[in-house]
Amino acid sequence: MTTTIVHPSIGNLQQFSDSFDIEKLLQSEGILPWLLANGWNYDDQFCLIANIIDESTSLDEVWDSKEFDFNVLSDESKEKLNQIIREKLYSQIQSV
Repeated sequence: MTTTIVHPSIGNLQQFSDSFDIEKLLQSEGILPWLLANGWNYDDQFCLIANIIDESTSLDEVWDSKEFDFNVLSDESKEKLNQIIREKLYSQIQSV
């Protein structure tokens, strides 16, 4: 199975236009727009995952979090989350 990770854009976030100011969301340095653009459902669990990622300094710190047991995610979700994090970090490096 191949998963394609998309960058947050107005088009990719249009389905959330009632919930967020998309322009402001796209200016965010956090992981939230990336997760939304790549099909994660906006709910309490999703918000907790986004906060953990944003506050962590490494992938190991994310996976070892005491706040959320990432082992409850399906293997597909874990892999997709890994890819989103890597893609976001790569895009940040490119823009520096």
